[in-house]
Amino acid sequence: MFADTPPTMVGMDAGASPPPRRPDHEPPGRPDLAWTSLPPTVGPPRRRRGLAAVVAILTTVAVLGSLGLVGGVVQDLSRPKGSSDEYHFLATVGGHPVRWNPCQPIHYVVNLREAPPGSLPDVEEAIRRVSVDTRIPFVFDGSTREIPQHDRSSYLPALYGERWAPVVIAWATQSETDIPFHDGEDQFAAVSRPLAPPDNTPQFVSGWVVINAADDNPAGWGSSANQGPTILHELGHIMGLDHVTSKAELMEPSGGYVTDFGPGDLAGLELLGRDQGCLREPAVP
Repeated sequence: MFADTPPTMVGMDAGASPPPRRPDHEPPGRPDLAWTSLPPTVGPPRRRRGLAAVVAILTTVAVLGSLGLVGGVVQDLSRPKGSSDEYHFLATVGGHPVRWNPCQPIHYVVNLREAPPGSLPDVEEAIRRVSVDTRIPFVFDGSTREIPQHDRSSYLPALYGERWAPVVIAWATQSETDIPFHDGEDQFAAVSRPLAPPDNTPQFVSGWVVINAADDNPAGWGSSANQGPTILHELGHIMGLDHVTSKAELMEPSGGYVTDFGPGDLAGLELLGRDQGCLREPAVP
């Protein structure tokens, strides 16, 4: 299932301090039953070309405002103010967010069969940003033919061997997956879900991101209508972040008016990252 290229790691700078000794502490005790039905998280709605133009205009206004070429009122309206308090977690147990063991790298694979040109660099850049912001290294295990389904398990030894299945990032058409890209008239650019072990230990060990191949938003990072911020938004969910209401945060349901994590997103990622200490890695079945 993998490309015949060696795994590559994305991580912190060579001079970064070593991770805490593991295990720092045990994962939280078993949560209530609500944890076992953690739903998939839908990504930003598909942005129409008209909306992309509006976003581009707002971006231009923000740039001109920074140069003092437009009035202060317009400048303020074009720049939503973020807050480090603006974050939510997908799940908490005993007041602590459910998270990954930050002292082990997160492995991932990609399925680019339906992806537009430029998609792999978008994935790599999104992974790099998450790794920097959480101080958790990622390892790229290559390509896969897997297309996630709604009931994908965190343990797939027939595909990936005797280990936790890597996070899969795949482009797919609606006919290829039972994961819906729509809710009524709303069409979603992507859907994602972090996964716990089969025994529902409250700790993430795998996950999936499925990107709507019918979404015509272009690759790149030039505006919030591009594909890159959508992938980054979904990886925020994979790490454990939920949606927020502020348009200054990438984790706003439509992706906000930004192309990178906002101050609240970053504060939440810090509480999910390496600085919070190691967790004991759950044993595979």
